Amino acid sequence: MLKRARLTYSLVATLVAWQISTAYAQVGDPTLRTDHPQYAGEGAFQTVADCVKFAVNGKQPLTEQEQAIAVYNWLLTHQWHLASPQEFCSPGRQPDTNAGHEDSIVYDAARARFSYGYGLCGTVHAWNEPYWQAAGFAARRRAFPGHTNSEIQYGGTWHAFDTDMAGLLFRQDGIVAGYEDIIADPTLAGSVKAPVPHYPFAWPGDFNGMKKGWLQVAKEPNKWYRMYNGGYECQPGIVNLRAGETFTRWFDPDHFGGPTKRRFWHHQPGGPFRDWTFANNGQPRHDGREHNARGNASYSNGEFVYQPDLAKAQFAKLGDKFSVTFTHWSPYVICGDPVDDANPMTGRATDGLIVSGKLHGEVQVDVSPDQGQTWTTIENPQLPLDLTERVKGRNGWHVRLLAAEPSSINEIKFTTTTQVCQAIYPRLRPGGSQVDYRAAARGVVAVLPNFGLAEEEVGKFEDVSRRSSNLAYRGRSAQSRLAYETTNNKPASTVFPIVSQHPLVEVRAAIRYQVRVPPPQGHDYCLEVSTDAGKTWQTFAKADIPKDNEFSSGWLAGAVNIADAKKNQALVRVTLYAGGHKTGLIDAQFYGIYEQPSSSTMKVEYGWLEAGKLKTHTESIPVGTQPHTWKIPTDDKIVDDFVRLSASRE
Repeated sequence: MLKRARLTYSLVATLVAWQISTAYAQVGDPTLRTDHPQYAGEGAFQTVADCVKFAVNGKQPLTEQEQAIAVYNWLLTHQWHLASPQEFCSPGRQPDTNAGHEDSIVYDAARARFSYGYGLCGTVHAWNEPYWQAAGFAARRRAFPGHTNSEIQYGGTWHAFDTDMAGLLFRQDGIVAGYEDIIADPTLAGSVKAPVPHYPFAWPGDFNGMKKGWLQVAKEPNKWYRMYNGGYECQPGIVNLRAGETFTRWFDPDHFGGPTKRRFWHHQPGGPFRDWTFANNGQPRHDGREHNARGNASYSNGEFVYQPDLAKAQFAKLGDKFSVTFTHWSPYVICGDPVDDANPMTGRATDGLIVSGKLHGEVQVDVSPDQGQTWTTIENPQLPLDLTERVKGRNGWHVRLLAAEPSSINEIKFTTTTQVCQAIYPRLRPGGSQVDYRAAARGVVAVLPNFGLAEEEVGKFEDVSRRSSNLAYRGRSAQSRLAYETTNNKPASTVFPIVSQHPLVEVRAAIRYQVRVPPPQGHDYCLEVSTDAGKTWQTFAKADIPKDNEFSSGWLAGAVNIADAKKNQALVRVTLYAGGHKTGLIDAQFYGIYEQPSSSTMKVEYGWLEAGKLKTHTESIPVGTQPHTWKIPTDDKIVDDFVRLSASRE
């Protein structure tokens, strides 16, 4: 029943708003890692550093090139070529993978790793930059005839590592060749080294096409732009399950009822799919016509089901009404079942967020896709209520229920369906599998500014009082790329608060900045954090823009540990300086990671098929137990079906 309860207040950015805690027990940051040789799950791939460690594990000691090829092979089996994913990164534009909206493309390697795993050449090579950097290599993208390539640096020179077309070429000394090597010796355009992949797709079509392209590079050596800072990692790969919440990952995209019931976030009949790929085919190998690059890559789904205990909910008084707000956030993008079976993006979609339950009387339902910065009231709501159109393409939602006595909320349940990158699913190993469980007791506060808001509303995400006088808010739209622009040639800055109900242990931030070509000397784009209300500041990320950069924007991302401060609020200051020229801020993303002890027991259930029959195994994990390891008896031939995490109500 809807009844008065004690009120909870929280500051969201600089706006005082109601934030209602709806559950006390929870399990923070539960992850699974199996002993599958390639697809061990989020417990192995939570960060780019984890991925690099997995790629080279057991292969020490390695030369720089051996390490690079190990990372290269990992990327080949975890990414594949398709239209680049798009999200609501550009206010005023509806994402659509069939449209070329560059500013809507996802460039965060973490978002890509958890929800997608596919993209076009320029996108995947941007994602690859933080992986290469985690492995100790400088990285950049390079223009190429009809393509965008990638180079990394070791041994004092640059080397071309193309994971999109899956090809490496070698110098006579056995070192991977780069642009300058092939320009100096065009015969290297056909210099391969089996079993290392050398453009196997549609063999020999792609090989011949790339060879022709390399010969053009050698013939016109000054045309091929060098592009730095195109990709980054920022979004935390953290799930937090509330008491009574379940998170099920379904490996097969046909789980919901076949091809006409698929739920995805991509504009393509049947959803994202690729058969020319090394994914799901073991260690990449290629020797002329012989290769294992004819794979079968698609996507999986995640399903969050949350039925809060209303007896423990807290309600706020808003005028003559009482309200309660429920929230969801995960690293997986919310998807939907497209009505036309092809386009859930600009077309209509269903079953991404379903609200069901029992309401009595007149209950108002409001929904927000942007952490409460904007709200839409649903007219005449009747349960079950499909809110997919309001939240698809996002990683979270807020749903607010308001009513006056004698109306009541008797029961409420939220079912959120997401797209899951197939390569992040923690797959079982045939012939017996080991599973490692860990719960790091962490949660996430996402602060993703809606730069489509008017100037008078920016206090919802910005501390306007700390904005320098020479920085003007422009607001982003389909016609305006910049969120902020400097009004003179001097350094400018502004501040974004991150507020949590629990002490913050880490802050992550990423910005996309405008930069001149060539970059001017003395430029300064940086991120700073303060945990003492702006009295002192600590720099945690500073842009490194090489002199030969030929790309007019860049991403700067960083993370900083602030656990010792034991504060629920942190400030992030963004500084923009183009070395005596005007500049601007294009985009910004902020995350706070908080620590909260797990207080629910966890049940982990695996399902798989043997000879077409469903097999299951359930493991119960007591409160606070981590890590926890167990064995699952599997046959020599299995098909992954589902894995479910369930947090108890205790």
